[in-house]
Amino acid sequence: MQDKTRTGYVLTVIAAIIWASTSPGIKYLLETHHVPALAIAFWRDAIIALACLIALAVLRPGLLRVSWRELRGLALIGAISIGVYHALWVLSILLNGASIAVVMIYTFPTFVTVGAWLLFGERIRWPQVLALAIALFGCALLVRAYDPAVLRVSWLGTLVGLATGMAHAGYVLYSQRSVQNTSPWTSLTYTMLFGALVLLLLWFASTALGITDAGQTTNIVQAVGSTAAPWLILAFLALGPTLGGYALFTMALRYLPGRIASIVVMLEAPVSVLLAVALLGERLEWPQILGIGLILSATVLPRLLAADEPITAPDQAEQAEGRAALADV
Repeated sequence: MQDKTRTGYVLTVIAAIIWASTSPGIKYLLETHHVPALAIAFWRDAIIALACLIALAVLRPGLLRVSWRELRGLALIGAISIGVYHALWVLSILLNGASIAVVMIYTFPTFVTVGAWLLFGERIRWPQVLALAIALFGCALLVRAYDPAVLRVSWLGTLVGLATGMAHAGYVLYSQRSVQNTSPWTSLTYTMLFGALVLLLLWFASTALGITDAGQTTNIVQAVGSTAAPWLILAFLALGPTLGGYALFTMALRYLPGRIASIVVMLEAPVSVLLAVALLGERLEWPQILGIGLILSATVLPRLLAADEPITAPDQAEQAEGRAALADV
């Protein structure tokens, strides 16, 4: 395994572990403080965007300067793959339940693989297909999709769930090429900013239509509460695991192809479940343990990693295709 590939792999694994730690905090805000899920999504993105804007303005103001074409691409990806994605995730949980929503969001590595083939001409190798199938099956076992009480999906829920996977895949595909010429911090700042703006618009639309996920208030500030506790938890979630996870994963895309990083980051699912076991006393059934094993095996398939060259050394034709694809965004 080459050094750069190893670096990308390590960054992705750490990102998955960090991302997994968001679940307990979000669950606490939803169940204890009754903060609407859409408000949580907005404030997480808004806090990250504000913190990054301030930090870059003070430390590296040059990173905030982008061309209009770059800004257009960042705005579109931020709106769809951050803002709309987080809103769809909330809706998928409501329609499908948390377990099935998790399975459907993890279809995104499949969309990344197909998208990289269509947009960038990257080859799809059989170890990759095998790893995708193993990881997705393992994820289904992990969330107990074999239980009829869990497996209840409508056609609308299916469409929304798959849409979450496609929206997240857009972020991976765009970032895979943009980070070669743009700082990950620049990309993260602007995508979070435009994502937060879209979520704010969606909040206003949902309250106007009377379809907010919690009907106690139409004020997105009051929705969090008047005490310090939920705000402190939100700030921690934003500046800790959410920012850290996104930053590390985006950096990893400089060293590892998106189609590989997307499979590796599925480690988030078993880590999240194991955290629930350790912190909340939840118990695992034997098919769930098998699912964890399958996901782990999928992320470390030696032939899968050995078959791919680091993304830092694309040939000239691939670079031209990447630039053309980004220009069309």
